[in-house]
Amino acid sequence: MSNLESILKDFYDCLDIPIQFVNEKFIPIYKMGFSKDIDLVLEKTNIYNNLKESTISSINLTYFENIHFIVTPLTDTRFDGYFIVGPFKSKYICSELNIPFKPYSCINYILTMLKSIIKGQINKDNKFNPYIKDSIDYIHKNYASTNMDDICNYLSINKSYFCSIFKKETGYTFTNFLNKFRIEKSKEFLKNKNFTILDVALLVGYNNHNYYTTLFKKLNGITPIEYRNNLKAS
Repeated sequence: MSNLESILKDFYDCLDIPIQFVNEKFIPIYKMGFSKDIDLVLEKTNIYNNLKESTISSINLTYFENIHFIVTPLTDTRFDGYFIVGPFKSKYICSELNIPFKPYSCINYILTMLKSIIKGQINKDNKFNPYIKDSIDYIHKNYASTNMDDICNYLSINKSYFCSIFKKETGYTFTNFLNKFRIEKSKEFLKNKNFTILDVALLVGYNNHNYYTTLFKKLNGITPIEYRNNLKAS
């Protein structure tokens, strides 16, 4: 698997939003999370032609019915390819199109997460600290039961040093990164109406559903129950 494919897979696994990589002529090279509905939205928005007419840095494009795309270059200094995140909707709307929902307040977080993943993959051979790559892989596999002590023991690394390099490399503290990842994962379980909110909290590593609810609302602007109800209404 190439670095570009790994970026798309890691991003999609974290946020469950369609993502693609296009070359400098805006021809799609790799895609992840696409469906017939997603392809239909791409046709309606004519996004590729719109991008050709733009001066690209990192931008958020908004189309009909609050449908969004986030576009960012391969790196801040390389414009020979672009990542296109989306489509996703920022409001629950009556639509036959089956596309993911993300609150508008999450757009900056989505871009930050993508850039962190890009940084890790593009620089992993020479710049990205192997401890951080291994710790993120460990989180992906053990997010519901892990903590900093577990990871530091797994890596055989000093906790203070790990905290320092994790924040430096990812832009997040370990706790914030783990919480964000858990909350995103919890959205997959919220789609299953057979799980109570406590069930979901336990599945992603929180023993207290009140704490889980507070954290979910802090990161998404709505509670898990509101998120689930919105899913039913969409």
